[in-house]
Amino acid sequence: MKALIAQVGEQLEALTLAADGLARVAGQATGLDGTVTAHVSGDGSLAALSLTESITALPPDQAAAAILATVNEATANAARQRALLLARLSEAIT
Repeated sequence: MKALIAQVGEQLEALTLAADGLARVAGQATGLDGTVTAHVSGDGSLAALSLTESITALPPDQAAAAILATVNEATANAARQRALLLARLSEAIT
């Protein structure tokens, strides 16, 4: 019984650590030599987008492509963090 209680305690701690980690997940990426910087929240939604004035020198389609690529990279970074946390949780509770 003590072993079971200890195991449940360890699993609860792992779950708490995962929840805390998931609350802090965020992604960030910079593209075009610092011209575009994107920050996304843990759920992958865009939280902030910074553009330097040099973006205006690009044709609109290139600027849009650079922005999308940078946002997608930031989203992928956040997704990797989430996946790592969930993999650790899975290991801890199985």
